[in-house]
This record gives sequence, structure tokens and C-alpha cells, in this order.
Amino acid sequence: MKSTRLYTQGSTFLYKLFFFGLLSVATLLTSQNAAFAGAKLMVTPSRIVFEARTRTAQVTLLNTGDESGSFRISFIRQQMTETGQFVAVKANEVGYFSDSMVRYSPRQITLPPGQSQVIRLMLRKPRGLEDGEYRSHLLFQSIPKASKSSIESAVGAQQDGITVEIIPVVGVSIPVIVRHGKLTSTLMLNNVHMIPASAETPTPSVSVDMQRSGNQSVYGDFRVNFTPNDGTATTTIGLVNGVAVYTPNTLRRFSLPLRPPQGITLKNGKVRILFLEPGKDEKTGLIAEATFAL
Repeated sequence: MKSTRLYTQGSTFLYKLFFFGLLSVATLLTSQNAAFAGAKLMVTPSRIVFEARTRTAQVTLLNTGDESGSFRISFIRQQMTETGQFVAVKANEVGYFSDSMVRYSPRQITLPPGQSQVIRLMLRKPRGLEDGEYRSHLLFQSIPKASKSSIESAVGAQQDGITVEIIPVVGVSIPVIVRHGKLTSTLMLNNVHMIPASAETPTPSVSVDMQRSGNQSVYGDFRVNFTPNDGTATTTIGLVNGVAVYTPNTLRRFSLPLRPPQGITLKNGKVRILFLEPGKDEKTGLIAEATFAL
């Protein structure tokens, strides 16, 4: 998405192009950082969930870069595709969104290098709210610094031509989820198969279809184990944290990169894919699993 400002003086033109790029932490899985020119923004946590009696939350922003940066904070509405990307929701589209229920402050900040800022959020549920899960995304968008060259440089040049100045406008977003009433969710892992290494993808991977049902999203960590048929020990060959299937989606197609330890050959054995609650093991937090033979 871009907007263009056009300045004219005689036959000299200066175009200032603002390009807006949006990164979703949910899409980037474990990433919580975004670079805004010299400012580097770390966002913690990577998602906010209001459930039960929770009515307040906070997000911490930290500038880990070497320059000051200014950021505008706002809500946006996005939906997840089957491949895990996020796309903007149309203005008139009806859905379960949380932005009308969540207030936040401040709405704009400037962070010097090494400094942090807390964004406070407060939930106010309306009466008669329908059971379900509501989600919008809190966007932290860089504010471009004022340019010293603008129209003065174009006029001072005293020549015909076109000057183009490109200013990146980068944003990172996190989901803000409100859960209300009776909620259920189940997950099945289907169509699981190995994708061998190739010239395009030097490491093998496992492809899996995540089939979700119910009125609540699922969120967790993938772990892939390999057990050889000769009876030697089981080895973990793949880990991916922070994977979600958000409502209303019922399907997400996911690819897990595999990194077997040196000396482990992926053949003549069993592969087991586990989807776990964050930070838990298969005994305490197993959500879904699937196996296949090599």
C-alpha cells in the first residue's frame, strides 16, 4: 500500500513515496522484532489474550537500535489465509473483532535507543456479547522522520526533471484476542508427508494440514521426533514454536523444516509429529499428533 505526495514548481517535480510494509508476529512465528531504519523495535509479548476475568494487559516496546524512533499505535483487522499469511479485512466485512472492546494508551510514542515503553490495554465487554473468540491486531507503525530535502531541494536545483524520495513505513502487529462464554476447539493433523531436500530447499521438511473445529483458535508448538526401526533412541529432528490457526479458519497448511542431528539418516523408521501447548510436553500439553513411516 502506498500514498504519494506531489510537489510542483515550474517543471521540476519531487515525488515523496511512502511504502508501508506490515509484519505480523503471528505470521513470523517466534519473531518479535522489526527494524525501522536505525530503530529496532522489540515487542513483548507476541500476543494478548483476554479470557476468564482478565480485564487488563500490557505490551512492552523496546528500542534495541542505535537511533531514536517514533511509532504510531492503532488497531487493524486481519484474517489468516490457509498458508498462514495475513490479509486486510474489508471495511464492511462482518466478523468477530476485538478492537471495539479494547482501549489502549498511549497511541503514539518516541523511543530513544535502549529505552522501553509500556502500552496499557483495558477490556470493556458490552452487555449481551455473543459467545465466541474476538480478534483484532495491534499495529506498531513507524513514523518517517521529516526530510530536509523536500521541495526546497527540488526548487533549488533550477532544472527540469523528476526527483524521487522513497521513505519506508514499516509496521509490526500482534493479535489481541478476547474470549467470551462457552468455547471449544479441536485439532487434527492430516495429509502428513515428507518433502525431501532439493536445490531450492536444502533441508527436508514435513508438510501437514492443520484441521481446526470449534469456535476457538488453536495455538501451540510443533515437535517432530524420529525413531529408527533398529531400536535406537528417539531423536527430535524439528521444532517450531508459536503456530496458530485462528478463527474462522478451519484449515492451515504448514511446513515444518527438519534439522536432524549429524549422523541421523531419515529412513527406516517412524516420524511422530506433536502439537503441544506452549511450554509443555506430550504428557501435560498434547493437543494433536500424527505419525508416518519412512
